[in-house]
Amino acid sequence: MKAPAIRLSIALAMLALAAPTAALARRQPPPAVIPTEETQKARDLYKVGRYPDAVLAAKAALNKNERYTPAMLVMAKSYYKLHKYEWMKKLWEMMQANGASSAEKAEIYQLLAFLEVDQKNVPGAIQLFKQAAEAKPDDAILWNNLGAQYLAAKNYTDATPVLERAAQLQPGFAKAHLNLGDAYRGAKQHEKAQEEYQKALQLFPNYADAVFNLGILYLDADKMPNMDLFAKENTAIQYFQKYKQMMGGTLPPSDPAEAYIAEAQDKIKKEEKRLERLKKQQEREAARAAKKAADDAKKAAAGGGQAPGATPAPPAPAPQPAPPAPPGAPPVLQ
Repeated sequence: MKAPAIRLSIALAMLALAAPTAALARRQPPPAVIPTEETQKARDLYKVGRYPDAVLAAKAALNKNERYTPAMLVMAKSYYKLHKYEWMKKLWEMMQANGASSAEKAEIYQLLAFLEVDQKNVPGAIQLFKQAAEAKPDDAILWNNLGAQYLAAKNYTDATPVLERAAQLQPGFAKAHLNLGDAYRGAKQHEKAQEEYQKALQLFPNYADAVFNLGILYLDADKMPNMDLFAKENTAIQYFQKYKQMMGGTLPPSDPAEAYIAEAQDKIKKEEKRLERLKKQQEREAARAAKKAADDAKKAAAGGGQAPGATPAPPAPAPQPAPPAPPGAPPVLQ
């Protein structure tokens, strides 16, 4: 075969091999569109509270890519804010079917948990907050929210490590320190509770809730280190008064601070009365003891020196004669 004929045969063979590949490429779907711009617009609208507009922007993103879970998440959060909970739950099903990330799952779990909180279903909220925290374990807010539900259930044993983790993940999170203080207070670890409340105040000096909780700590504690009841209750009163000053005109009529001040004052009065009764009792007992001693002395004097009721002393033994000197003993010189 001549050289030109060989080259033609090779070219035809290469075309034959390339044809199926080109046809296959034409049959494959185009790469998925990533609607980044539309989704970011939806996020921005959500942040400023324009929830209906955020839904529209998210829909525009999903029109370009119906499987794009970040856009679904913004839409679900917007529906939550609009109280359209069934639509939010439907979007959650779509997100799960389309491979939502762990971080996206955490956000939806948290929204579902808030719904349970609204329904006063503390066990249900705890379970969902736990799923949210496990899906995004480096998020201090999720751990704090879980700890807050344990506090609502008065489960201080489980609340403590959860809130310790929240405070460790984000040391500047004042609310986590406040809640951790509540967990310690519930567990009767009063010194640790005081430390956490003080940390919250260091981070946020105008944190009225921390001042209020310090008042509760001193009011309810059986005892505080190096303090008698008067010092403890007066410290509680000072914190409640400071709290009232911080709240100013925003203090609602139903706020319990004034009632707690009255409770502390009542404890002080009761302790004063108790100590007064104790003092009088001790004085009466001392007077009775003194009178009894005087009466006993008079009776002893009247009875020849023998106090009434005393056991008579045994008679002194008669003197015994000295033994005779041994024979042949030398005389004693004077």
